[in-house]
Amino acid sequence: MLEQLVQIAELIGLVVITCTLIFIALQVKQGADTMRSEARQAQINLDLALVSRLVEFPEIGRIFSQAETPTFEEKTQLMFWMIGQLRTREHEWLQYKSGALDQETWESYRGVIYFVLGTSRARDMWNLTKAYFNADFVKMVDEMMLDVPPIEYWDSLREIA
Repeated sequence: MLEQLVQIAELIGLVVITCTLIFIALQVKQGADTMRSEARQAQINLDLALVSRLVEFPEIGRIFSQAETPTFEEKTQLMFWMIGQLRTREHEWLQYKSGALDQETWESYRGVIYFVLGTSRARDMWNLTKAYFNADFVKMVDEMMLDVPPIEYWDSLREIA
């Protein structure tokens, strides 16, 4: 009889431990889902803030693509807008590498790099500033942009009636 009670107690203990592990696993998954959601929301907020800069200063696009050499002030404006955009992409890339962003989300954010570095002027500025970014991020961007021709986005936008 005592042996049966011990076996029943062991079985109950096993069930309790199994339920506890399942509960903990669900909590960890929920925490990871929450972390990913918060990371995506932070990225959206950063993107919207940087996009609003283009709304406030639409001349940024013109300056990136104009044939004339920009003034020092215009170059400074372009440089820091570009750094902000690429710093945001670097943060997203680090989030992706850490598992906080999934591949599909990262790839959708990554596409902005083609736009930001779409002109020869922007690529020259990137070459001037890339030492201030994570070396692996720089390598990824440089490989991404290898053999990618400049975009005609700003010129096409200017031509729309």
